[in-house]
Amino acid sequence: MANSLQRHKTADAVKWFIVFVLLLGVIASVVTLFIQVDRNTTVTQIGAEAYKIAALDDSGEETESDKSIVTRDAFTTDGLKIELADDAAVSYELYFYDADGEFVSKTGALTADYDGSTVPETAATVKVVITPTEDEDGKVTLTEVFGYASALTITVNR
Repeated sequence: MANSLQRHKTADAVKWFIVFVLLLGVIASVVTLFIQVDRNTTVTQIGAEAYKIAALDDSGEETESDKSIVTRDAFTTDGLKIELADDAAVSYELYFYDADGEFVSKTGALTADYDGSTVPETAATVKVVITPTEDEDGKVTLTEVFGYASALTITVNR
């Protein structure tokens, strides 16, 4: 009788060990799946905090100006899409830079959505300049930056 009880306890221990290993495998698979999905489908949205009051000249260099706002840093052109709000009273320009940070080209003033189809082949990053079209005093103040920046929804791949 003691021998059959010992075999029963051993069989139970083996069964629980197998269940534990299988459960760890399922958890690891689910975590791996979530990481892969996050990498493939996640985009980054450029928010109002990314802007400052300034402008860019024809060579892509920053200049002092209180008539527009510009993104502080260049961001990737990978998956670049821009949606303009329906009631937006702004125009925007895109300044493209290569992987070394050298200026490539710029668009003219845009007043519609941008789908990323005209990104120059050598461009790796982009900066955005937003210029108000109906500003009463013609000058952008700190309190207006958020409003002008929120007129554009900019998304890029991570």
